[in-house]
Amino acid sequence: MKPLLLTASIAALIAVAACNQAEQASTNQSQNEAVPDNATGNAVASAPQGSVSPEQAYDIRHERYEEMGDSLKAINRELKGGSPDVPRIQREAATLAGLAGQIPSWFPPGSGPDVHTKSRAKAEVWSDPQGFARAHAGYMEQIQRFNQIAQAGDVNAIRTAADELGKSCRNCHERFRGPER
Repeated sequence: MKPLLLTASIAALIAVAACNQAEQASTNQSQNEAVPDNATGNAVASAPQGSVSPEQAYDIRHERYEEMGDSLKAINRELKGGSPDVPRIQREAATLAGLAGQIPSWFPPGSGPDVHTKSRAKAEVWSDPQGFARAHAGYMEQIQRFNQIAQAGDVNAIRTAADELGKSCRNCHERFRGPER
């Protein structure tokens, strides 16, 4: 029953966010705009800041990181194969780039391990916001570079950029993400 309720709650939040995004696009409010998906031009919906509870923020964060993990796994599978599916890599890179800009909004105050026991976010996310912002900025630089290289389609360049992207992920994980619970 709980997984169904969680799935329904997340779906409702996404729907509310999408509606908010459409409304905001018409009023041109930049605070809660959707992040464009660089490959398709479509917006990747995010929850509007301040409109979700800390518990809901954890659920959204977890779901989005699952999406990012799925994209990274798909990219790595393709790069390890003998004949990588470049369009698939390009789609997954665009998904990562679209979600990356939303990351800071997934960590509102009070949404850490004190609210959800399974949260892997360390207290440093909130106690060192400048450090977290620097780590995020480094990731943003790398994911934008990776997406640009992926869209160009050179598999060897994509492999090299993927290694650099992985280092950027580890940089943040080492400082701001704890072990599985």
